Amino acid sequence: MGLYLMVGLMAGLAVIALQSPSVALAQAPGGEVIVVQDLWEVRFPGLIVFDLTAQSPKQIVEVRLRFRTLGNRIWSYGYPDFEPGQRVTTTFNLTATGGDFLPLDAQLEYYYEIRDEQSGVHETPSKTLEYTDTRFQWQQAQAGPLVLMYHDIPRSQVDEVTRQVEAELRRLASMLRLDTSRPIKGIIYNERSAAIDAFPRQSQTITDQHVFEGFAFPDRGIFVGLGMSPDLIVHESAHVMLHQTLRGGVARAPAWLDEGFASYMEPGASPYSGETLSSIGMPLTSMSVVSGTPRDIRNFYQKSESVVAYLIQEHGADKFRSLLGRLREGRPMDEGLGLTYGFDVDGLEELWSADSRGRHAPARITGSRPSPFIYFDVWLIGLLGLTVLAFVLVKYAVGRLQPDLDPEEGLQPWEDPDVLDRERDRDEDF
Repeated sequence: MGLYLMVGLMAGLAVIALQSPSVALAQAPGGEVIVVQDLWEVRFPGLIVFDLTAQSPKQIVEVRLRFRTLGNRIWSYGYPDFEPGQRVTTTFNLTATGGDFLPLDAQLEYYYEIRDEQSGVHETPSKTLEYTDTRFQWQQAQAGPLVLMYHDIPRSQVDEVTRQVEAELRRLASMLRLDTSRPIKGIIYNERSAAIDAFPRQSQTITDQHVFEGFAFPDRGIFVGLGMSPDLIVHESAHVMLHQTLRGGVARAPAWLDEGFASYMEPGASPYSGETLSSIGMPLTSMSVVSGTPRDIRNFYQKSESVVAYLIQEHGADKFRSLLGRLREGRPMDEGLGLTYGFDVDGLEELWSADSRGRHAPARITGSRPSPFIYFDVWLIGLLGLTVLAFVLVKYAVGRLQPDLDPEEGLQPWEDPDVLDRERDRDEDF
């Protein structure tokens, strides 16, 4: 009995030792490396600070930090600066803005490679951190599969919005025939100045004109938005749920389909008719991505919503789901449309532009000739300028026709335009 107990105890200790990464990895082939401190700090917006202290009997000559977003196969790396020694302390600042933009709430996996003077390499256990906005005390609310994170918004308002959103998400899931067991996360800001820090970088004009209210990151099942608005929340959730339906198909949905569907599914959406929108914006074949001026982008959204409305209302939800199925298989949009509806993108444009179903778009200023009275003041000033110029030229011509005069009988500088110009030129030189 005692022997069995002893054997069992030793086996248990062996298992514990094997499962302890700190013990197993402390004895690296390059010598004993002990990690004294391995810390990180998120300094939102745009910075993550990594601090490492390690010691070894041998000189530590190089430290490399490897990192990647969770689920990404590619590791990035950086080299912290430090003075080589048997005990080293390093700091590495990882930027998360601009070209290195890191979406809010992203999970980052990292570890260190520590090399000593004899080329022995020690790897630290990997850790995972979450890139969160540390400026606010975040609260949480649930609406079906959606978890909403918010700050500084009355709970009564949040509860009212989540009730509306929950019903809309059921409608959305029914439209897509989607299992809603996969969670969605929405992060809602209360102020634009704070939300901008969490949005991907846009041009200054687009930022100043408040073109975008939210951004979805469908691959990660997350969106970020401004304001506790049912329209916004449903719109961004639709992006994520559409992506879940397509399951990351090789042939990704073009932006007009993605944005059009999200806009069409907003509560109370009332699209404009194709007939009244057909003369504005780009053709569908050029609408694979959202781009252009603020006006171009607004036209893009209106047209996209109208086209998706035409597909669903004219041809039915079943066919629209069939189109999504073709895209999920990896088929290009033209092929998917052809197999489902019998027309390609150009054919869709032609049929949609003749469709009168929907609201009439408001009148827009076109390239027609404006009324002459709009620019009357400009024309008047221009006419006066031409009159003065003509007077000066006539006077100059008459002066040239007169006989030459002796210098003392000639015109004074303030009377002769040519001499006056030369005098002014000399004055300006000083």
